[in-house]
Amino acid sequence: MALASEPGAGGMVLLPYLDGERTPDLPDATGTLAGLRTDTEPAQLARAAYEGVVCGLLEAFHALGAAGVPTEGGRVIVVGGGARSSVYPQVLADLLQRPVAVAATAEYVARGACVQAAAVLSGRDVAAVAREWAPDNSWTVEPDPKVDAAGVRAQYRGLRLRNHPESGDRT
Repeated sequence: MALASEPGAGGMVLLPYLDGERTPDLPDATGTLAGLRTDTEPAQLARAAYEGVVCGLLEAFHALGAAGVPTEGGRVIVVGGGARSSVYPQVLADLLQRPVAVAATAEYVARGACVQAAAVLSGRDVAAVAREWAPDNSWTVEPDPKVDAAGVRAQYRGLRLRNHPESGDRT
């Protein structure tokens, strides 16, 4: 249903801070839905929900880049619950304007723990074991270049700044 709605959800924006937010640090924040109108369609609400979650993730992603963590040029891989959704990887690719690999392998956290244990027990480099155990990705989602990613993210950022001015502008 969410993919049936246009990017930007007809102006509807969701801040999915249902139990506070970590990035930005807003532990007492609550969720906000803005832009609701009498002609709002269910697909727009679904789209706003996905875009709100992805915009929050991208704010954290860009905060990492601002802190000096290399975020450009590498692969973006969706794991866990997001990998089981057809909508989440597409919205992520569209708003990031980068291809997103969707992992076919479940339980990445358990796999990572096993890689570390195998490296320690065998006395090998963790990175070497990780490369050997690298899972196959089942598919890659390409971004739609027609999506106004900056516009969607600006709607989200505008609502965040109106509701939580203490969070600062992280563009």
